[in-house]
Amino acid sequence: MGVLHFLLALLILAFMIFIHELGHYTAGRLLGFTILDFSIGFGPALFKFKKKDITYALRAIPLGGACRFYGEDEEPEVMEKVAKDAVPFNSQKPIKRLIVIFAGPLMNILLAFLLAFVMMLCFGERRTVMYDTGDYAITINEVVKDGAAEKSGILEGDVILEVNGIDISGEPHEFGKKADIISKCIDEAPAEGLTITVLRDNERREVFVSDIYNAAQGKNVIGITMGYTEYFVPYGFFRSFAEAGKFLVDIVKTTFSALANGFKNGFHEGDFSGVFGTVAITMKMASLGVYYVILITVLISMSLGIMNLLPVLPLDGGHLLFDFIELIFGKPVPRKIQNTLSMIGIVLLLALMVYATFGDIKGIFNGLYS
Repeated sequence: MGVLHFLLALLILAFMIFIHELGHYTAGRLLGFTILDFSIGFGPALFKFKKKDITYALRAIPLGGACRFYGEDEEPEVMEKVAKDAVPFNSQKPIKRLIVIFAGPLMNILLAFLLAFVMMLCFGERRTVMYDTGDYAITINEVVKDGAAEKSGILEGDVILEVNGIDISGEPHEFGKKADIISKCIDEAPAEGLTITVLRDNERREVFVSDIYNAAQGKNVIGITMGYTEYFVPYGFFRSFAEAGKFLVDIVKTTFSALANGFKNGFHEGDFSGVFGTVAITMKMASLGVYYVILITVLISMSLGIMNLLPVLPLDGGHLLFDFIELIFGKPVPRKIQNTLSMIGIVLLLALMVYATFGDIKGIFNGLYS
């Protein structure tokens, strides 16, 4: 992972925010709302211009955004600058406000669906080579040139079944534990060599790897990199639609299940990520290839849409709740109550951000995102 992966991660996050705010902006323009400014990022403006009384800006820190409507806040100096016949946001009909507010999360969900559809159509289902136990099969992803393994006939793509008679495939261990067993077998083998049983072209083959002791390193080295092999089974056009929808439903179920479990049993490191964790995960995914870039973008976009629909002020879901109450009962919830709940919500969200940030930093140093 490097600078390019970091920049790509920031670009993905900025694009998700842009799509969200574009939803509010587009719905607002179509319904005749007066928009004051549209910006991506926060902090000092790197670039801005004004067109048709709307200020457009790109700001220094691309981790936020805003589409600000006239009349959301009571600002006397703004009241004087807009057209006299402009209707303040809070004076618009509740149904129109509902549409404008919902348009932001909806855009994120629609983008997630579109990307999931493309992912299913171009790649389909991701599968890995598996042992009979259902565990990931440990495969040889790289063979060092002129190393002991290469000289003995080990090839890239060979699946390791046994090492010196120890069955790797039959033990229901995690991937890491299986790799540790293989490494231990290599370390403890005599310098003359060891026997590795591999699966190649659906046939078992025994390979004796000789002369494995490396004097320079003072230990046995056979010259392989272990990993797992994955492949994709693409879906057809119509199947991709169905699978994309199913995938998004699974994300929703998993998200709310994780939240419910967290509130019930407590949150732990890695349960959810803040900005730094999200950037770290995105960088890692970007380093793995196009499929994973699309996958993490789907997850971020869908998560942004879901979280913004939570009925907590100042999130979109909180505003939707109060506008819906006004639509049903014919009068708004008193502004004083809304402001109080909004302040409480801001404090809770800030506390959550601080908690998530500390968790992200701790996770980065502990190798959680590697």
